[in-house]
Amino acid sequence: MIIETNNSTYSKSSSMAFAVVTSLLEIVEKQLLQPNSSLVLYSREMVVSLSKKLCFLQAFLEEFGAKTYNSEANRESLEAEILDVAIEAESKVESELGEVYVVANRGDCVVSACQKLHQTLQQVVKDFEGIEVKILMEKKNTNSLVIGSSPESSAQTYLTGSVGSITGNNTLEPENSGIVGFSKDIKKITYRLIRLPSVKRDVLTLVGLGGIGKTTLANMVYTYPSVSSYFRIRAWTVVSKEHNVKEMLVCLLGCIVPMTSEISNKDEAQLAGQLRKSLMGHRYLIVLDDVWTTAAWDAIRGCFPDNSNGSRILLTTRFTEVAVYTSGYIHAMKVQTQDDSWKLFSRKVFGLKQSVPQEYKSLGKRIIDGCYGLPLAIVAMAGLLATVKGSIEIWRDVAESLYAMDSADNRISRILSLSYNYLPTHLKACLLYFGVFREDSDIPVKKLISLWVAEGFLKSKKKYKSMEKLAESYLHDLINRSLVQANELSIDGKIKSCKVHDRLHEFCMREAKKENFLSVINENHAQEACRWISFQSRNWPITRASYENYTFHKIRSIIYSGNNDLYISKCRLVYPHLKLLRVLDLSLVKYSHNMPSGIADLIHLRYLALNTIGSLYKFRLFKLQNLQTLAICSWMEGYPLQLPFGILDLQQLRHLHLERKSSQCLPSLVRGNVLTLYWLRVGSLYEKPNFRVVPNLKELGIYVEGEMTPSCLESLVHLRRLEKLKFDMGRVERFYLPSGFPPNIKKLTFRYTFLPWEEMSIIGQLPNLEVLKLKDFAFCG
Repeated sequence: MIIETNNSTYSKSSSMAFAVVTSLLEIVEKQLLQPNSSLVLYSREMVVSLSKKLCFLQAFLEEFGAKTYNSEANRESLEAEILDVAIEAESKVESELGEVYVVANRGDCVVSACQKLHQTLQQVVKDFEGIEVKILMEKKNTNSLVIGSSPESSAQTYLTGSVGSITGNNTLEPENSGIVGFSKDIKKITYRLIRLPSVKRDVLTLVGLGGIGKTTLANMVYTYPSVSSYFRIRAWTVVSKEHNVKEMLVCLLGCIVPMTSEISNKDEAQLAGQLRKSLMGHRYLIVLDDVWTTAAWDAIRGCFPDNSNGSRILLTTRFTEVAVYTSGYIHAMKVQTQDDSWKLFSRKVFGLKQSVPQEYKSLGKRIIDGCYGLPLAIVAMAGLLATVKGSIEIWRDVAESLYAMDSADNRISRILSLSYNYLPTHLKACLLYFGVFREDSDIPVKKLISLWVAEGFLKSKKKYKSMEKLAESYLHDLINRSLVQANELSIDGKIKSCKVHDRLHEFCMREAKKENFLSVINENHAQEACRWISFQSRNWPITRASYENYTFHKIRSIIYSGNNDLYISKCRLVYPHLKLLRVLDLSLVKYSHNMPSGIADLIHLRYLALNTIGSLYKFRLFKLQNLQTLAICSWMEGYPLQLPFGILDLQQLRHLHLERKSSQCLPSLVRGNVLTLYWLRVGSLYEKPNFRVVPNLKELGIYVEGEMTPSCLESLVHLRRLEKLKFDMGRVERFYLPSGFPPNIKKLTFRYTFLPWEEMSIIGQLPNLEVLKLKDFAFCG
């Protein structure tokens, strides 16, 4: 699909073709060209040739996505053909490769299965040869395409900015840095909150268009020093379009008391009672962000007692009728003035200290006029234009595009579309992937990165030592472009969680659905078989009956992103209909039947997250040869899971997250892929761990169970890349510090270790330590 805006032509779907080609290239390079005892390759040269053709297509699609001028109309059909052929090739190759793995797991001869795979690869090479010829003919006819084998094409460099691409930049601005134009609003709101004589519980509402800055203003008031010191209790929750009362209650309680599984497992009535009791007698400030309906307010208003002490509730909403219904004081948000708009825009693009070149100033003024004074639109445009400060042509084109837009509400959608169109091709699928999560979700960065890696979005670059580092650079790029928000930072300033604005979330869902890549399954939407399934209903959606008219081979990911109060006693994965599944994230589902049947047969699975109870000891994990991330926990406190041994022997495993008492022992052979291990069990009943078998570990949690010897952890010193280390204790009389620590430790956590204070001097000598956490009797005294 091509969208024309004045003089420019943008490829909206080249991102999807690029994502599929990149995914297939990863399969070829990681599974076909790497040593594998299951595979008999009859022609390695043919596989190498396929790899080169896919690299050629990658370069073309990057050039195609970056080419914003003089694009020929027939390139649309060429790109669509690449997408169709790549999807078909990916499915065929993975299907035949899967058959090889199945036969190998049975212990049978793999020759016949490998022959079929070889024939499929031959046909795939022919298909891509045909496309390659068409591309070269296009190049010859137009004399405008520049396609090379280097990772960065000239047009892509031009699009992302000629003076230092943003990609890889780890310098992030604080979320509210550069925000202007709210000083008067803050003064008015803080007066109503803390200086108004009224002692009765009062409700204030901020109302205005989506993207006008309601949440930003509410957050600035919420964290304002005089406000934070005035209220004994402050709590914040996001309500969203599809409000969930229990989730709101849990979120508010989490701001007041330490969250435990006991609290999260309570029902709505119990949670409401506990919240009301926690607020009784205290002066509190409650923020209910993004309220869509009066029903959402009615469902929770009874939890907020009137203590006659000046407690306040602050709401934000787009809808005047909600504001009138809920509030005694309505603050109507106004758009930014032209001066404030220019300050916000110029700071984001050129920085505080840089002067704006004259040739860009007049264009910049036209651009902010086209943003209608909406901060979301202004920062989105600034995020785009900060990357193309060397291209006056793109500035002119953006100014002309904005001038042609109509209403303010539609303007936001068009501006977000414009920002997306100008994104580098490799970032587009990563951005659209935010659509699989629920609106206003707080997304853990480590989880997001693991999902991006599992989906095969990342184009390998030699300068990055790991795919995780490359994915992190992608995320930082999107944040610096003001498309993704850094939501929570760790103590050392790294991003722990992120989110996208609800207007951008709407855009991501709409575009991904338009490309037939995303299906959102809930009570209001029919089921479709797309590449990504966002499962939000209360019934298990993948059954033969529900999908009898659809082709299952399209589905690569099933992610449950609904509320975390869903219990499923039993579900079947209707294998082999989901045999190409890569991602299965049921971490928010409370499953009560050990392991969903059929998982062991999902041999292409790369990411598996479960929340279950029961024994998994007989689960045949060894069949999941492509598993990269495994996260399994028990949702019932006091019932640790029984897991099979040898999980760390999975060859592709990179991240393992288990509960402390369900922890694992080290692998029998060297596993250089393992980067994260929570938790490793050590103690007298287990062999002394040899950490040389996991030489590239970056994060490690050690759970000590049973008596330990003074030399138990002596081989820790060999983990030269380890940056984060946690110790926790079970029933142990004494904990011994290791004789030597890994040299690059940055974060160190102790819990229940009862160390004497004099041993703090040993920790104080660690040269790179940045964060030290002492929890629950870490030291004596």
